[in-house]
Amino acid sequence: MKSETKNAFMFAIILTFLTLLLVSFPLLNYLSASFRLSQFNQERELRLYAAEIEESIYALSPLQKTFLFPRSILYKSALVDASNRVVFSLIKEPIPSFESPFYTGEHAIFYKQPLRKNLLHVNFLIVQKELSYSQVILDILVMVGVVLSGMFIISFVLMKMLLKPHIEASTRMNHFFTDVMHELKTPLGIMQLNIEGLVRKYKDKRLSRTLAALSTLSTLYDDLEYLIKNKTITYTTELLNFSTFLEDRIAYFEALSASKEILICSHIEPELYVRINRIELQRIIDNNITNAIKYSPTQTIIDVALNADNGKLCFTIKDHGVGIKEVDKIFERHYRGDIYKGGFGIGLSIVKSICDKYGVVIEVQSEEKKGSEFRYWFREEAKEEKISS
Repeated sequence: MKSETKNAFMFAIILTFLTLLLVSFPLLNYLSASFRLSQFNQERELRLYAAEIEESIYALSPLQKTFLFPRSILYKSALVDASNRVVFSLIKEPIPSFESPFYTGEHAIFYKQPLRKNLLHVNFLIVQKELSYSQVILDILVMVGVVLSGMFIISFVLMKMLLKPHIEASTRMNHFFTDVMHELKTPLGIMQLNIEGLVRKYKDKRLSRTLAALSTLSTLYDDLEYLIKNKTITYTTELLNFSTFLEDRIAYFEALSASKEILICSHIEPELYVRINRIELQRIIDNNITNAIKYSPTQTIIDVALNADNGKLCFTIKDHGVGIKEVDKIFERHYRGDIYKGGFGIGLSIVKSICDKYGVVIEVQSEEKKGSEFRYWFREEAKEEKISS
């Protein structure tokens, strides 16, 4: 469920980003037009304010001893004579010289209003206002925010609605596979125990082949179970004795190797430890051993080795089988080197995903009709000593 929600969220983000790219060009044009309109409005406001001051100057009486010059929080003004000499100014910054009615500086806009003959003996009124596009920017941000938020919400809800049938079907399928796998595990275990007992008692080759086939089926079952549970549960790690664990897995496949008259020769250094999940380490070992047996002819040898080398553990398995034609593809899902050998081609893809998870380095050497050698380099862990109190 979390995965589907994450996918819907990512889809909504991508669609929103694409929408932003799509509207960016008309948005820039709209922004440019808004800036021009804002400047036009500010110029009109300067004209109106200048008209107010001009009216107050013309209304000045010859008998009037004082003249209270109009002041404003938004506008600053100044009076200049015909030679552009400042007679009176409320403008703090230097007044630029300009002939046209308007002059736009970096931070302010100026308006120059010619005056008729007046009692102040000034020829021009200059009004200044700081340039401000904050309202335009705010409007643009609000508009873009509303559009993108709406697009995100609509696309997210739409994606959730489209994914809902898939989620329900996937959930039912997962429950089905989980129930089936659970129901298969018990009969597989019972069959294996009973056949092992019959093999020990009767020493029949047909029973040995049945046990070998059951071991292969059990390995396939473990692979499928891992694929189903891998995305739903967390595999916790532990400090494992790699040496004894590998010996146990080799012993488990003795029946399978014996059914093909294949000898597994092991060279395992004792007391080598690695920190990994037990189930995931078993998937690495089991898939490599079963593949070596599957693709090796009868009456051949499979060499399995485990040794320490400069803080690394090297798990090696070498067969003398058919070899691999396309080494670079063997870890791809559903790839099979030989379609006539059976299987679903998922074993080594599982191995690759586990190795990537733990940083295990994989080396493969193969030659057709001569065999293959797989090396897995694990990080060695020191044995935990128990301190007695």
